[in-house]
Parts: sequence; structure tokens; C-alpha cells
Amino acid sequence: MGQAEGMEVEVSREDRYWYPDEGGAVWLAGYQLVDPESGSFLGRDAPQLAERGLRVCGVAGAGQHHAEELQADAAAPGERLELRRVPDNPHDPNAIAVHAGEEQVGWVPRELAAELAPQLDDGRPWSAVVLRELRRSPRDPRHGLTMLLAPDSSLELRV
Repeated sequence: MGQAEGMEVEVSREDRYWYPDEGGAVWLAGYQLVDPESGSFLGRDAPQLAERGLRVCGVAGAGQHHAEELQADAAAPGERLELRRVPDNPHDPNAIAVHAGEEQVGWVPRELAAELAPQLDDGRPWSAVVLRELRRSPRDPRHGLTMLLAPDSSLELRV
């Protein structure tokens, strides 16, 4: 478990094009996780993240169902997100909504929500921040978010 004062995570700012295997190009802007000892970038499956209980994932349904809400300043990289349990969701009893400010911007992915929902229901805190935003180009609107989740009451990015 995390400490009461919250968790800090080392990051580096990075804005670049990414070329997915399925083709096309995506503009990624935001933060990349960094190993504080070596300075090297950490992938979402890095053991250093798992050791601390940190999770990196996309915000499910963001572009498809919350495109307008994604444009808010509260959904920018580095901003805090709020995780809200929705136990009466007819599609998934483990549903966890992701909010940027007052607006819902999507959901915790189903597989991860199944793991986190019982912890949230038991009163264990989880925090989240926007790690990166996805755009087709730097001039286009956001169409997705990647978030960092931590098993703690607060989460700070340290550049």
C-alpha cells in the first residue's frame, strides 16, 4: 500500500508522432514514465511500475462517447482524474467512471476495473492522472487519453 502523503512518479515530457502497427499516425503529447535511477523510459509493463502497484492504461470509450468532454483543460496531460464507482451500471457491476473536473471522459478498462472495484468498495484509495493525450496531429482535437493509476490517496508527477 502507498503512504498517506501520496505517491510521486518520475516523468519526462515528450511530444511526438507514433506509428501504430495497424497503420496511420497518432500525435502523443504528455509524459513518459522514467526510472529515477537510470533515467531510461519505462514501458507500461515495466517491473518497476508493478512493484509500486502503478498501472498505465487507456481511458476506455473516451473518443467514442466523450469526444467533447476530452477537449476540456481538465483532461490535459498532468491533470488529476477522479475515479468514481458505478456499481449499478447495467453493463458491468465493476464499472469505474473516469472524470476530468466535473465531466466524465470515459471508463477504467473492464479487466482493470474488475480488479480495482473491490478495493474501491472496501475504501482503499486509488488516484489517477492524465499521462498522455492522443490526437491525429498537434492541431486536431484529443481523441483519447492514457492515464496512470496509483494505489494511494494522491499521485504527483515529478518532471
